[in-house]
Amino acid sequence: MRNTIAIVGGGFCGTVLAANLLRSPPAAATDIVLIERGGEMGRGVAYAERDYPYLLNVPAVRLSADSGDPLQFLRFAQRHMPHADAEDFLPRALYGDYLQDVLLRAERTAPAQTRLKRIFGEVLRITRRGEDNRLAAQFADRPPIAADRVILALGNPPPPPLPWAAAVGEHSAIRQDPWDLPKTLGLQHSVLIVGNGLTMVDIASALCLDENGAPQLHTISRRGLIPQPQTTFRATGVRGDHAAFLACADSIRRVLVMARSLAREVENSGGDWREAVTFIRHLAPSLWRRLPLPEQRRFVRHLQAHWDTHRHRIPPAMGERIASLRRSGKLRVNAGRIESIVAQGEQLRVTWRPRGGAPQTLTVDLVVNATGPDYVVKRSTDPLLSSLLAAGLVCADALHLGLRAGPYGACVDAQGRASDRLYYLGPMLRAEHWEATAATELRDHAERLAAHLAGLTSSSQA
Repeated sequence: MRNTIAIVGGGFCGTVLAANLLRSPPAAATDIVLIERGGEMGRGVAYAERDYPYLLNVPAVRLSADSGDPLQFLRFAQRHMPHADAEDFLPRALYGDYLQDVLLRAERTAPAQTRLKRIFGEVLRITRRGEDNRLAAQFADRPPIAADRVILALGNPPPPPLPWAAAVGEHSAIRQDPWDLPKTLGLQHSVLIVGNGLTMVDIASALCLDENGAPQLHTISRRGLIPQPQTTFRATGVRGDHAAFLACADSIRRVLVMARSLAREVENSGGDWREAVTFIRHLAPSLWRRLPLPEQRRFVRHLQAHWDTHRHRIPPAMGERIASLRRSGKLRVNAGRIESIVAQGEQLRVTWRPRGGAPQTLTVDLVVNATGPDYVVKRSTDPLLSSLLAAGLVCADALHLGLRAGPYGACVDAQGRASDRLYYLGPMLRAEHWEATAATELRDHAERLAAHLAGLTSSSQA
């Protein structure tokens, strides 16, 4: 009898997991079913082909989907772009091409007893089959797929609905999807981007291809912090004292003091503060798990925004582009809160309050939701995630950062039990590991999960 491993989601996580299972498959005959609700495997939202050539935020040399072959993506890129350099920030669509190639090569070299099945469709529910305790992926328009193991590789959730946008209903000047931008905006138009993170940078870059003819851009976020630019720094430049950092994990204040001290030490010796951030990033999962819940909550409330702007950086060219837009006044970055929005014909009038200031109004032709992924599971509009939560098969963490998970991403149910059949792989692992959003961290999680699943399937047939 063949085993079945169903992977729900064919973006980065699902594709890399499937490729690992094909390269190092279970000993038993196994079907790997990769299910994607979009039109293409390997791309997801992040690496889709778009009109604007959005760039990766990490140099090519650090983006291999195989930890055993660190230069794999760079070699692939150089076959398509011969002048690509190790430190170049390449188009995201090219990375989608690479992931598709990774999957295809793994499929071609897999043993005959291991098969990849590609399914295009949306899974609405995961149910248990009483007779054999297997799981079944339920669709709206096709028969269910029974599986011994199901892995949820759902990608990033969409941004949360803007609370004040409900007052204007489906007004044409509001874009909840930050990638759905009109192509007719010009010098006479103005745009409000809600959020100042990586998505804001993408939107500003796409709308200002021609800076002289671009619309006026305004942004609003609570703190007004924008991502820092990347540099060519030594990713392994700091070899600090791991034990000293971990010894401070009873207090986020003590960790912050040590982090600042390390950054100053690095810069005083001629280095780059980004080297210190990279050092801390590799320690982050251990630090996070050791912090007491009140200290984790204190970090999320007071420091997360500052960490994010230093940890999740933008390519140097985009950093200079944003700086140029700000110098010219074409982009105005604001810190504050939006209080209300009302329709004014085809435009929207926004009332907002700057930090420490009196309310102001702003009339714009477009409002774009760039607040980033909404990890609050109870607010999810995804039918699959909502049904899993309602059935008690998954549960949120105390800080609403994502999903509770056990070893290898095993989903923790409403009674606190880690499943041996249902797993999660993706950015909502940050509830347990904090650092679980970048390609390298997710790649490592995928490799560990693939080895675990291969061992489970092999032992079950022994």
